[in-house]
Amino acid sequence: MDIFVSYSSKYRDLCERLQLALVAEGHHCFVDRTELEPGHPFDAELREAIADCDVFIFLVSPESVAAGSYALAELNLAQQRWRYPRGRVLPVVVAPTPMASIPPYLKAVTLLQPQGELVAETLAAVTQMGNRGPRPLLLTVIGLAVVAAMGAGAYAYMWQQRAAEQAQQEQTARETASASELCMSGSHAAAWNRFDELVARYPADATIQRAREQCGMRWLREIRVRVGEQTFADIIKRVQPVLVAGLPDATGQRSADLFAHLGWADYLLTREGATAGDPAAQFQRAIKDEPDNVYAHAMWGRHLWWFRERDAEARRHFERAVASGRDREFVRSLQFGGSLSRAELTPYAVIVANDMRLAGEVISDPVRSRLWSMAYRSYLFSIDNLEARSRFLAILPPDVHLTTFDWLFPQSAMRPDDLRTWRYVRAVLLANAGETAKARTELETLLSELNADKADGRIVDQTRRMLAELSPAPKRSTSRR
Repeated sequence: MDIFVSYSSKYRDLCERLQLALVAEGHHCFVDRTELEPGHPFDAELREAIADCDVFIFLVSPESVAAGSYALAELNLAQQRWRYPRGRVLPVVVAPTPMASIPPYLKAVTLLQPQGELVAETLAAVTQMGNRGPRPLLLTVIGLAVVAAMGAGAYAYMWQQRAAEQAQQEQTARETASASELCMSGSHAAAWNRFDELVARYPADATIQRAREQCGMRWLREIRVRVGEQTFADIIKRVQPVLVAGLPDATGQRSADLFAHLGWADYLLTREGATAGDPAAQFQRAIKDEPDNVYAHAMWGRHLWWFRERDAEARRHFERAVASGRDREFVRSLQFGGSLSRAELTPYAVIVANDMRLAGEVISDPVRSRLWSMAYRSYLFSIDNLEARSRFLAILPPDVHLTTFDWLFPQSAMRPDDLRTWRYVRAVLLANAGETAKARTELETLLSELNADKADGRIVDQTRRMLAELSPAPKRSTSRR
């Protein structure tokens, strides 16, 4: 037969082995670009080769089904020739490829997923296709005769088998989706057990393998343990081997994601004092595969903060992670988790909050509460160090600082117990923004209420002190001779 092989250049060696095997069996094999003669129109040559072929072999890989690939252009020509691919198109999976990315035209027939030697199994499939008939018209006549000879029973059995295979694929897809949804809901351990069962039943299903990798990475990002009941290591020893196993055929973003999460696993183990690899080396490897990988940069920034190293470098990593546009919620969780756990980094949390305000992001109530107590209440009310207060006020432009505070803490959302302190803190920000008269009026009203209630304590002392700071200096009297 005349056979056309479409493939990604990454698998050129495999294609050449397949070509030699097909030729040895007496077939003529056209291997797209290697068969084109210099000086001849590219499209015309391809169209002619596909128009003359009996079988079109498509080597399925992430690269061959990527948008804009030569292979997809060739597949489009084949689809123009044969409306239905059955008996003409043979998709052969040469690398794990998400089912969602494979064109529907290829999925209209059974994908050949070799379990042993790929070339041998592909050759056997081609031979089986050749036995069905040499040319379209003759194939139709012979096919009708065969169907008649088979009888209704055998014909029905063939379609029952096909229906059973399709039903099994759909069932597997549903089970995989169910396990993924369970993982996304936060039931990571239960989801992982389901994936283990699916992998045991379908060990060669690449879709299941990729879904399990995604669940494992999510588990590491959302990892929580009860002290004394479980450790990070208990979870990592289940997830880590799966992520490592996915590396050999991973490229680009997927490879970077895997390396980043393996670095995160090493970081978590290090926090527990367990023996682990170098997280930074894994993050570096991830960034080599994808320079702006969100997880590598965010996790590296958090790693640096944990070990109290290179604060400026950590912030740059977080900036790259935010700029990537992926999983912004996770990046913010690491920024707040790190900055609100150390007093010297707390002002940075306010900068992050302002960035979120400008970007229209939503900030959680627990984070708001921590920002109130650890940043604003602490620096502008509890701490008497004027230098520390001045540095905190200077982290944002004065008017921006006031706007961010109002966005974070609208008066209607404050607890009654915090309301007077909130009024004092806001007055400080008003004064910092140049609205001195308004700030003084707010403080005078607050002090009047405190005196009426015969209140005492820090709120009274701080209000009086702030009023004294804002009071205009008395004019010096001039004596006349």
